[in-house]
Amino acid sequence: MRIVLVEAEGVPLHKFEEHHLEKVRAVDPSIEAVRVSSADQGEINRQLVDADVLAGTLWAIPPITNVRNLKWIHSFSAGVERVLTPEVKASDVMVGNCSGIHAIPIAEHILGFMLIFTRKFYSTFQKQQQKTWERNQDITELQGKVVLIVGLGHIGSEAARLADAVGVYVIAVDREGEKKKERVKEMYSSEQLDEALPQADFVVLCLPHTQETHHLFGMAKFRRMKDTAVLINIGRGGVVYEQELIEALQQKMIGGAALDVTETEPLPKESPLWDMENVIITPHHSGWSEKYMDRAIDVFCANLKAYLRGERLPNLVDKERGY
Repeated sequence: MRIVLVEAEGVPLHKFEEHHLEKVRAVDPSIEAVRVSSADQGEINRQLVDADVLAGTLWAIPPITNVRNLKWIHSFSAGVERVLTPEVKASDVMVGNCSGIHAIPIAEHILGFMLIFTRKFYSTFQKQQQKTWERNQDITELQGKVVLIVGLGHIGSEAARLADAVGVYVIAVDREGEKKKERVKEMYSSEQLDEALPQADFVVLCLPHTQETHHLFGMAKFRRMKDTAVLINIGRGGVVYEQELIEALQQKMIGGAALDVTETEPLPKESPLWDMENVIITPHHSGWSEKYMDRAIDVFCANLKAYLRGERLPNLVDKERGY
């Protein structure tokens, strides 16, 4: 079996170390694992000629149109939108992901976002830069706040655990039929989202970008939120209708936004979001950690073992649903 691992050029945290390759090869003696740089498209094409498996972080994997020899494409991210070309969706090629490996760092990122707004770290940092000793009279605390988590997968569940640990009242929206999970006080179905929104001080989006979720959050949803509520998006930028978010923020329809993802990435320099004092932007790195690749390789190897046994991949993606 030939496995091609595409390494993200210029991203040290996503580098394949030799011990990662050895772990993959140790799964079975028949495995030949090679790594190539995402910057070398010619070498990727050469290596793919007789490859069985293509794997790498989402933005490192190039668009694949000729997949006749591939049997499995694996994203070392949760998202697979770049991988799911029409050709791949129409083919017999399986698509897998590493859903779950980001739960700890992203949940901590979410907690950090909430603390920035409650403890007013942003305005305090601005005053530090100005060498101004001035106490913020609007400072508050997380305990007792209501957080609505939209999408209760691995990330949402870990975010609920952390939020509950600091005394936040956690409510959540998830698919119909999902049972209430530990640390969640109230559960709502997707159809009850509008009912849950007015209760929340923070609305946390942990959703993939699919046809169903595209622009799910626009003006109609912002009107349902408190005018002091903060929108946090760590899922995918396309879930939020960005122009309407800008308008809602400018009109003070909601209290603020914390965005790790945007509709266009990198966020264009001309976007008004950059200059808004009630907006925090991080460059889509909430899932990054020095443990990233170790966790991704472990998930990949678990799926590789299932594949070699002829079993269903634990992280198999539904190509129609997109996750």
